[in-house]
Amino acid sequence: MEELVKLLALKPILYGLIGMLISGISFPLAGVVIVRNSLIPMRFMLMHGVILGGIFSIGLNLPLIPVVILINVILVLIMSLLNKDKSINLSTVSTAMMVFTMGIASMLSHIFDVPAKDTLELLWGSPFSLTKSDLFILIFLSLVIVIYIIVFFRQISMIFFDCDIATSMGINVKIHNFVMLLVTALIISVAMKMIGALLIDTLVILPVVCATKTAKGLKDLFIRSSVMGFVISLIGYFCSLIFNLPVSGIMAILSVILFLIFREKKYCQKEPMQNWNNLKLRHCEPKKNWNNLNYRHCEPKAWQSIHK
Repeated sequence: MEELVKLLALKPILYGLIGMLISGISFPLAGVVIVRNSLIPMRFMLMHGVILGGIFSIGLNLPLIPVVILINVILVLIMSLLNKDKSINLSTVSTAMMVFTMGIASMLSHIFDVPAKDTLELLWGSPFSLTKSDLFILIFLSLVIVIYIIVFFRQISMIFFDCDIATSMGINVKIHNFVMLLVTALIISVAMKMIGALLIDTLVILPVVCATKTAKGLKDLFIRSSVMGFVISLIGYFCSLIFNLPVSGIMAILSVILFLIFREKKYCQKEPMQNWNNLKLRHCEPKKNWNNLNYRHCEPKAWQSIHK
């Protein structure tokens, strides 16, 4: 215990602990947005964008996180423009952009003569490499995510429920979808330095998947996902200090174990989260013109369940 206290007195260890705990709370919030808004294919593109940004950073000797954030924001903007063509789905656009980013990354790593060791560090990450400026960026992004979800919770819940209904109620779905894409890009950019490009799902996706089994509404899903992420981060970080093992590896194994536990166990709840997609079919009267659908056409029960 004394050795553990001495370790925590070191700045890299303390910064890593603070960073992991903040990430454990905020990253799953973005994960809920990714899962509920069907943005999972897009995260592969952003993970490859992280590698491209890392190679730029190493080759030009620039700060890592700002460069990675800039690259991923540009990728989101390009993807948003390409996705306007409704004949091309999100998965296809994400795949094309992923191949494009990896092609550029391959060429730049050769041009800049980036060592293979530095490239591997981008894939696995380490919270011990966080600086004070990295922590400030992480805290700022986490606050932005939390404030956005709290302020626009009603709009977000309506978009998850049905985009057509949300549009008919005057909600600017396109703007909110773009903001959700941007939030996803920012979170994945920051997650790369701490847990690596390959294990981002450890804190972004799997806590949400585990929480989905017990959550009774969207608000409950956000809370349970954050709690799950916090627990995974806390246990994973201290286990890495005690057993001298990589943080990302321990967290990945722990999150998968939790996933298997929650997957096998049966829970009793009135309104399982997996039935959200069918909610409008059970509670709303069918209308030929969805653009004219509003509160009057749905029974109160449906709207109460959304805002739980």
